[in-house]
Order: sequence, then structure tokens, then C-alpha cells
Amino acid sequence: MTSKRIVIFSEDFPPYPGGIAQWAFGVANGLHRLGHEIHVITRGRPEYNSGKSDNFGYPINYIKGKYWKKLRTWYCYRALRDYYSEGQRPDLVLATTWNFARGVVSLTRKNGTKLVTVVHGLEVTRKMSGLKKRWLKNTLRSSQRIISVSSFTKDRLLMSYDIDAEKVQIIPPGIDTARFFPSNGSQDLRRKYSLMNNRIILTLARVIVRKGHDRVIQALPLVRQKIPNITYVICGPWEESYHQQLQSKIDELGLTDSVMFTGYVDRQEIPAFHNLCDVYIMPSRELTTVGDTEGFGITYLEANACGKPVIGGNSGGVADAIVDGETGFLVDPEDPKEIAEKLILLLSDSELAEKLGRQGRARIEKQFT
Repeated sequence: MTSKRIVIFSEDFPPYPGGIAQWAFGVANGLHRLGHEIHVITRGRPEYNSGKSDNFGYPINYIKGKYWKKLRTWYCYRALRDYYSEGQRPDLVLATTWNFARGVVSLTRKNGTKLVTVVHGLEVTRKMSGLKKRWLKNTLRSSQRIISVSSFTKDRLLMSYDIDAEKVQIIPPGIDTARFFPSNGSQDLRRKYSLMNNRIILTLARVIVRKGHDRVIQALPLVRQKIPNITYVICGPWEESYHQQLQSKIDELGLTDSVMFTGYVDRQEIPAFHNLCDVYIMPSRELTTVGDTEGFGITYLEANACGKPVIGGNSGGVADAIVDGETGFLVDPEDPKEIAEKLILLLSDSELAEKLGRQGRARIEKQFT
């Protein structure tokens, strides 16, 4: 295999959380291990990174910009222009979002660099103006290849835009099975959060409306009737207005002692949190008014890799992440009663829960490394 020089352009990259960050990180590590020369260019986020990349094994440049939403395509153009001006000549630029790809289309064409653009889900479901749709279409047509993270996203892309299907390749998120595996190493977390005798259900994701935390909270009174020592652990940074809504619902239902917010979780602790739980749940839903949907859902795979059964909302690309009845369950994300029934089933039937978790781990090892 001939080693290639590959630039990965990603708005999100660890330690910043989220599925796009994890996808980019996994691809960067995988290509790096295969012997390719990797250089990551990503948005600088002072609250999450120090500007140092010593622990990654490949260089990372952080893009600075005060007016990010308005000028990010210009910032991306400038970052790659500066990279070329240093005498660097990459064989490939991999842009993990179309907005980043749009910023560098002209530069890659001018310098004879192949451009690959990744689509996750929101690009083809979110409500956009006609101008933005034209920008997206032109960016995708200017890309030598398009990567979709799920069959759902690929289908929506081909349905919405006149794109050559031969250009589109599905590459789902992958899991580092040496990092995510069944373990009893969560005792420190149990002591830290006073959870020694509790049954744990977990959602580890950004706390935003799409993820469906509110429906899990609405299901908890039914679950507590059967499983009184249940605690719902919610990990991740939150959107303030949504967090306030959740807190109000918790108070209204008398669930103060049954729901816990941890806030942002350091990536080193993520496997321990998955191993802490009995069931992982994220009933993601499609917000049709704004076109917000789950393109895949990498945290389902992380939990499965740790031997845990999972519950996900039957929407967007989640069906690519969960095999219903085999690695977990797909539920109506708007139905707290169905959510409660599946939680009670998995928390009451340890043999079933272990079986689904075991099958989930086997699927990861076979298809998602």
C-alpha cells in the first residue's frame, strides 16, 4: 500500500463531543495506523482544547475565528490556503461536513487535490434556503467521492439531490474495541455519584431536544413502579433552555432522586460510563419542523461494544445502528409507555439483557471496528 498524505478537515474533533467528532477521530486514527500521513485541521475551541496535539500522534491545526457561523467557509479556505503556502501537497482532503468542503473546493481543484465530503444526516433533512441547497449541491458535485454514515442518509441524499449514486459510499462510524469493552471498572464512578446499589440507565450525548431525554423522564414513573432503585444518568453538555425544561419535568414528576446530570464527560471516562449502566437509551426523534434528525448514533455502538443492550428511537439512521430484537430495541421515540415497557423488560430479564449485549458486542467485532 502506498502511503498517502491526507488532510482531515472537521469542525468537530475530540475533546469536543458528538458523533461527527468521534467519526473524524476514528477515521484519523484508522488511517494513521494504516501508515498514512495524517494532518487534522479543526475548529479551535478554547473551552475544550489547549491548542496542543501531543497525544494524538499526528499534527492538529486549530482554526481561529470570531464570527464562526457567518465566516466559517472563509476560515476554512484561509486555513487550507496557508497549508498549501507552506509547501504542503496533500493527496486527499477529507471534509467531514459540507460547509467545510465548500470552503476548500476551489483550492483543491486548483492544486489537483482529491476532495471527499462526508454527509451525516442533517445536511439532507434540515430545512435550508434555496441558496444553501445550491451551495450544497455544487459542493457535492465538486467532490470526487461522498461518504454517507448510514443507508438512511444516502437514501435521503439521492432522493433530494441529483447526485451520481456511484460517487456515494456508506462508511458507518467505527468503534475501537480495545477501548470499549465489557469491564467491571466503574466502581469509582459508583462511589463518586453514590450509585452503589442502583440500577442505571444511561444517555451519553449532547443534551438537546432531538435526543429524547424528556420522553425517558416521562417514562420513569412507570419504570419505578417495577424497578424502584432506578437512576437515570444523563451525561453531556446541555442546551440551557432544554435543560431547564427537563429539570422542570423532573420536579413536576417527583424524580429528583432518580435523575442525575453529570455535564460534560471527559472522553477518557466514556467507556467507564457505558460499563456503569444496565441499559443504554437514546430515543432520538426527527424534528420535522426544522428537519433535525439522527444520522446514525455512534453511542449505541459504544454501549454495545461494552456488552450493554440499547434502546433507540426508530427514526433517521438509528436502524443502521441497532438491530431490533438482536442488539437492542427500536421504539416509537414519542411514546413514553413503550419506552417504559422496553426498559422494564431489560431491567427485569437479566438473561435477555446479557444476550442482547453479547450479540451487540459480536456485531461490533464483525462489522464496526
